[in-house]
Amino acid sequence: MKKILFISVFTAALLLGSCGDSTPGGNMLPNVSGSSGEILVVMDRAEWEGELGEKIRSVLADPIDRLPQPEPEFDLVNVTPGAFSKLYLTHRNAVMIDKKVEDGPKVTFLEDTYALSQLIINIQGETKEDIMDLLDKEGQAIVNKINIAERDRWIKVYKRSVNSVIFNKLRDKYGMNIHMPSNFALDVEEPGFMWFSYETPTTTQSILIHYFDLDGGNYFNRDSIESIRNRMTRKNVKGPSDGSYMTIEDRVPIRYRQFRFRNRNYAEMRGLWTLENGFMGGPFVNLVTQDEVNDRFVMVDAFVYAPNEEKRELLRQVEAIIYTISFPDDKEVVVTPGK
Repeated sequence: MKKILFISVFTAALLLGSCGDSTPGGNMLPNVSGSSGEILVVMDRAEWEGELGEKIRSVLADPIDRLPQPEPEFDLVNVTPGAFSKLYLTHRNAVMIDKKVEDGPKVTFLEDTYALSQLIINIQGETKEDIMDLLDKEGQAIVNKINIAERDRWIKVYKRSVNSVIFNKLRDKYGMNIHMPSNFALDVEEPGFMWFSYETPTTTQSILIHYFDLDGGNYFNRDSIESIRNRMTRKNVKGPSDGSYMTIEDRVPIRYRQFRFRNRNYAEMRGLWTLENGFMGGPFVNLVTQDEVNDRFVMVDAFVYAPNEEKRELLRQVEAIIYTISFPDDKEVVVTPGK
């Protein structure tokens, strides 16, 4: 495999920098603290170590099912209500377990409370059973909300650290906008295909862009997208040995969804890739859409190769990059589809 990658200290510093910013109302807020993918669970220690804590861990720290090795959805840190109010007010993600009776059981999402881009999730119920029932009903919505908050934070980083040469080339020559980070390089540029990557000696993060004329076809169904990706990687993403190439790992089910955002259809596919006739693999996220202005189908694919390394945050970073894609007829450059 020709490229390999890891988390950039530079971009992490941007994300966790000490300079604050202002909310639309003009109030100055500090930037969030804590690591990407980390959640404070604010509740009494006895409950954290009991049945309720176990339920929370099963929802928020369950192993992600489309990574090569077990990694939790999020890293959880328990703090007491008193410790949160004194030491952790600016943490990026906080889940507050709140036993109240006034309004009945509910989940509330609060943004930008004590820090810019902060997400606080208040889970309220009169009893332990109320809260556990809420976690059963709203657990996936909570996970989705936190994942989007983390993705949006990385998108903000990439807007500030964009590789202007790549951005201008994609905009002026190819009619698309993607905020590629400054540490990414263009490795391959051929008709209908581009490969960008950032590498360290042991890991690789890559972005593939593939585009072609529509020719009246509808390429949004799952089978078509799988076939297009496999053809693209067989031709362009070769392994180190003769006859080896990237393909989708068919032993792990693909997660597929369609959605509509800013009057444009999108499809997303998540899964594992493997090397045919080789011994490499890793996770990928694939995003496709129709570019009506240029009458073409555009596929942006983010993948990670990181043997013996944790991959969750590496994948989160490249996923954020492909979710910055937009086109001339979009109202904004940075997009954040999904729930």
